[in-house]
Amino acid sequence: MFPGHPGARGTRHRPLGLVVGALALAGTANCAVPFQTELNVEETERFNEPFAAGELLDLRNINGHVAVASWDREEAEIVARKVGPSSTALEDVRVEVNRSSRGLQVRTRFPKKGRMWGQRYGSVHYSIRLPQSADLRISTVHGPVEVAGISGKVEAQTVNGSLRLTGHRGSVNAKTVNGPIECELDSFGQGENHSLRTVNGRVQLTLGPEASGQVDARAINGRVIMELADPEHLDTPTRRRKKVQIGDGGGECRVRTVNGTIHVTDGS
Repeated sequence: MFPGHPGARGTRHRPLGLVVGALALAGTANCAVPFQTELNVEETERFNEPFAAGELLDLRNINGHVAVASWDREEAEIVARKVGPSSTALEDVRVEVNRSSRGLQVRTRFPKKGRMWGQRYGSVHYSIRLPQSADLRISTVHGPVEVAGISGKVEAQTVNGSLRLTGHRGSVNAKTVNGPIECELDSFGQGENHSLRTVNGRVQLTLGPEASGQVDARAINGRVIMELADPEHLDTPTRRRKKVQIGDGGGECRVRTVNGTIHVTDGS
């Protein structure tokens, strides 16, 4: 999913070329409206920018999959794969990467004239690599978000799509409307607050051995299942709400869904 390092730090690699052919979109379920054509055009842009540990990557997308993973370089690698119905349509879709006071801003720009952007202009799928301690702020409308091995503060939201965070050590604020949430918290403790919220979807929360604090889970039209080794119940548990204390830490994780099941385990 993540191509090899393309070249010198701080350089921007512009389009690699156009590929015309049949494209199966099954791997990007939840991604916008299907194209009304059998042929699609792809164009890839690659950006490499200096990125220090602890800096913020702020990404706003509209339609497409976003995947972020960690590596051991003080550098951000951003690969944007644009997919559309024609080369002309893709010319109107821009990916902007700019330096901010806190790190990098990434923006997907669709033409203002085209309100039917999901059909006319296609989608942009991001594969990103950052230092492990990076902070993230990710927002998209149609498409899943995946974050792996990041220990900084993560804010991730989508409207139609799933959220998946694995191997995480740091605070999490994850929101979706239509889609499930899967989150692995390797640790959380004093002063760390986490929030996992969906409207239509299940939530799977897996806690690592260093997790210590309160877990407050509530499903309005569903049920809460907790499979933890030795939790202390802080209130009378019900089918739809459970609040427990794990260890003696002061952290908190709030988990909410309207229509779905919440399943909390300790990974054992």
